[in-house]
Amino acid sequence: MKQEETKLTPAERWERATLANNFIFCKVMTENKELCKQLLEILLHIKIDHIESPLAEKNVKVDFDSHGIRFDVYTKDDDRVFDIEVQTTDKPNLPERARYYQSLIDSDNLLSGEDYSEIKESYIIFLCLGDIFKKGMPVYSFENICTEDTSIKLGDRAYKIFFNAQQCDIMPTDEEQAFFRFLQGETAETDFTRRLAIEVTRAKHNAQWRMQFMTWEQSIKEEAQIRAKVMAKDMAKDMAQDMAQDMAKDMAQDMAKDIAQDMAQDIAKNIAQDIAKERFLEVAKRMLETHMGTVEAIASVTQLPVEEIQALAVSR
Repeated sequence: MKQEETKLTPAERWERATLANNFIFCKVMTENKELCKQLLEILLHIKIDHIESPLAEKNVKVDFDSHGIRFDVYTKDDDRVFDIEVQTTDKPNLPERARYYQSLIDSDNLLSGEDYSEIKESYIIFLCLGDIFKKGMPVYSFENICTEDTSIKLGDRAYKIFFNAQQCDIMPTDEEQAFFRFLQGETAETDFTRRLAIEVTRAKHNAQWRMQFMTWEQSIKEEAQIRAKVMAKDMAKDMAQDMAQDMAKDMAQDMAKDIAQDMAQDIAKNIAQDIAKERFLEVAKRMLETHMGTVEAIASVTQLPVEEIQALAVSR
């Protein structure tokens, strides 16, 4: 989500919402089974005879303690399962999410009483507005293969596909290109995207859905606030540690500066005393050479000990 969009009110976000909005996308797909089927055919280049009624935000949880998820749009036919996710922000954990979604889809099938050999072919599809792999490709398709011999496929019939809307102009088919341009907010160009545009408009004029969206937005905001408070505590601890380290560093620097100043004063004092003594010795020598006074008188003038003046006199 763009930063400026986070400052919008739910009503403003509803007015600006396009098919790329998760809520709108889910409503359009689940209320129009044929459109959902056609979208899958366009994306996967396959023919689908029929699909079950798509489910929006389908909850899947393997057991009480597990981390459950909600699929954006989840549907299946006789042999295949399809999960379509709209991703408007560039999140680094999408591959891990795809892996987890895959495991839950398989577990969901097994919980329904199916044998391993009867697990359906599955497709995890991410419709991304950005390029999460940063390689400039329009589509990134993954399936499990042997790393030692890439011609050998595992054959588990599990596929993960990431579409990059930014590169829609070089996608394989005109229908794909037109769909992803429309997903990015451009004008509908084909019969399919024009039908989508009609359904998006119809969805946004549905008062009940508008209220659901407001509630959905508020729940997301509240969940974000809860998470932010938890994160803030951890951040505060880290910040406190950093502040303490900075304070200790500043204190050490101040103490070092004070010690250095005291040391400098002592050194300067000693140097000054040495310089003064040398000068007084020179004065004493000249006074002895010119017979300008007694030893006691010269000691009084130069503030040197009488013994030192006597030693100078003897050394002459």
